Amino acid sequence: MRERIHANISPEVVEYIVNPKSGPIMFRDFRLMMEINKAHTIMLCEKNILPTGITIKLLTALKEMEKEGPDDLTPGIDCEDLYSAIEQKLINKVGSDIGGRMHTGRSRNDLGSTVTRMAIRENFFKITIELFDLLRSLIKFAEDNKETIMPGYTHLQPAQPTTLGHHISSICSALQRDSERIMEAYPRINLSPLGACAFAGTGFPINRYRTAELLGFDNIIESTLDAVASRDYVSELLYSLTMVSITLSRLAQDLYLWYSDEWSIIDIDGDIAFSSSIMPQKKNPGTIEHIKAKSGHILGSLISNLTVQKNLNFMHCRDMSVESVEPIWNALKEITGIIILTKATIKRVKVKKSVMLDRVYKNFSTATELADILVRNHNIPFRTAHSIIGNVVAKATSKNLRANDINTELISNASKEITGKPLILSNEELEIGLNPSLNLKNKSTTGSPSFLETKKLIDLNKEILNNQESSLKLLKNKQDTANSNFKKAVNFYIK
Repeated sequence: MRERIHANISPEVVEYIVNPKSGPIMFRDFRLMMEINKAHTIMLCEKNILPTGITIKLLTALKEMEKEGPDDLTPGIDCEDLYSAIEQKLINKVGSDIGGRMHTGRSRNDLGSTVTRMAIRENFFKITIELFDLLRSLIKFAEDNKETIMPGYTHLQPAQPTTLGHHISSICSALQRDSERIMEAYPRINLSPLGACAFAGTGFPINRYRTAELLGFDNIIESTLDAVASRDYVSELLYSLTMVSITLSRLAQDLYLWYSDEWSIIDIDGDIAFSSSIMPQKKNPGTIEHIKAKSGHILGSLISNLTVQKNLNFMHCRDMSVESVEPIWNALKEITGIIILTKATIKRVKVKKSVMLDRVYKNFSTATELADILVRNHNIPFRTAHSIIGNVVAKATSKNLRANDINTELISNASKEITGKPLILSNEELEIGLNPSLNLKNKSTTGSPSFLETKKLIDLNKEILNNQESSLKLLKNKQDTANSNFKKAVNFYIK
């Protein structure tokens, strides 16, 4: 195949371009290339481009090579890549007059593009299954804590009472949008470039739709140039994975703070913690730190992918076909780690409910409801009510009082100071305003952290997840059917 060049590949090229494709990557690509080879051969026969006898010999030899595996294939000095090594072994088995015909009507360009799409399609299913499993664990955690009262924060300062269930189910809502983005990428991933050849198609009467059908693609990429010149579906999936990793890094950061000694509202099991080599008292949140950090690797993969593509000519080239795709494999490994580590962590979190509730009483996060009561029950403008309660909180904190130490006298004095008139609240009003449980029950806004609305949000999370899992099952069933039909097509020629 290197007749035009009349030189072996240099050791440098072998070391830095060919060899990195060995190992597990070669096993994956070998398996997928063999599937493509069989589908292409069947199509050539059906279109009378190959005689049946040659087709049978080719498919028989390919089946033997599949059983033997890629161990004896040695891309390198003699063969530029795995494809060349496969073709050479095939020719060694059946001769060049037969083995040399398999590549009719295609190029390494469309073959490589097809391998990449099939590999990413496989990973799509693995990642979504893991992600949905994590979502189910998070939803259960939220449901178990739908009435676990805790302080809610803005600007990392105590704001208003919420529940742990509402906080986690809200993260689930964000994560479900992330998973939706991944699902939406599938129709653009599952398109066949096969038959585009180098970029200009072929004069042979091939059937691109047939090879797409055999290999489980939903359709073909219409433009033969676009089929080999574009990898935007990789960027799209990388962006979606980046968003998943960022959402989970934010959850991990919450857990990181909550576990700190200063917050201390959760604990973690020892089997996900790390010890200190010098300080015997330490129980470090190792998994949480790795979850946070790994999102950086995935973000880096996205930036790397986009940067390689920038200013490339719209054509097939190794910059696009190899280098722009390379970051996705590390991102897929890292996102798998993030998802599995998050699932392992959330199952080992111990919630300190009494500490959470005590923190609400300490940090005056019920103050907003107290101001709202002045507006609702006493016809005071909100800005005035805000000033009165702000004055109350300032005086209480200066005296080292807690929120539940506020009494009607403090409020009356603050009102007199702000408006010139005293204001007397009933004990019932004071209780509703300061009791975090009553405070939450009084929330009527759809999607609020009230116990009722939190349950609705959790139920919505469950419904969305069930729908997403059903959609994924349909896609997987379609793939399984295509695989089954493909095996039947192969078995028609070789028993």
